[in-house]
Amino acid sequence: MHITNILKLGGSVITDKKGHYSIRYADVYRIAQEISLAYSMCSKRMLIVHGGGSFGHPTVAEHGGVENPMATSQVVYFMRELNMVIVDALNAYGVPAIPMDTHAIFYRDCEKFLQFFYKPLEEAIEKSIVPVLYGDVVFGCKGSDVLSGDEIVWRLSTVFKPCRILFASDVDGVYDKHPSEVGAKLLDVVSLHNIGVIEFGSQGRTDVTGEMKAKLLYGLRYWHGDIAEVLIFNGLKKGRIYNALCGKDVHGTRVIL
Repeated sequence: MHITNILKLGGSVITDKKGHYSIRYADVYRIAQEISLAYSMCSKRMLIVHGGGSFGHPTVAEHGGVENPMATSQVVYFMRELNMVIVDALNAYGVPAIPMDTHAIFYRDCEKFLQFFYKPLEEAIEKSIVPVLYGDVVFGCKGSDVLSGDEIVWRLSTVFKPCRILFASDVDGVYDKHPSEVGAKLLDVVSLHNIGVIEFGSQGRTDVTGEMKAKLLYGLRYWHGDIAEVLIFNGLKKGRIYNALCGKDVHGTRVIL
């Protein structure tokens, strides 16, 4: 099945990672408005995935993982809370979005491959409904694990064959070193085969899924020939999510194999 876009809303775009359970409401509603405009103008066939931000990561860190049942329950609870905020905002601006519980459709098999039941997503998209998934706990052959929104995006792309994979981050793209360092330069293009030479550094905040480097490593694992464009850009800057969804030129980093 071919769709137009898979959009990943980074947890740092929709929440404030410096606090716990803190939502950037102004940005969430602006983003919902941009997605609504894109939905009406150019992109009804899309999937949205969002990260855990200040909801998922601190909860996992607090429990030291998701191995015990209460940790799993807490992560699922808080991520569903965040998911409903995003879905409610989209609906408020006229996007027919629905929540899709990640833990209910994904499974990690004994070879650690990510399996999922995609039929409900397919049927929703055919009806011009926008499924909204999120980073979450995933059950598997060898126990529970954290499933990042980035891996979800790449895995979805192997089935839904999007024209574009769009990563909305809190920075303009991939830099040659951590963007907070003096002299850091934005890379216009990044090859997945050359990511070993990039100094990603650490952003000094709780993140249990690996941030930018992991985003690219998942691409190396799941890349396939049907992807026309992969773009990492700043979703906190007004208009960029709309422009990216509609295939317009957006300042950021393009990812190639």
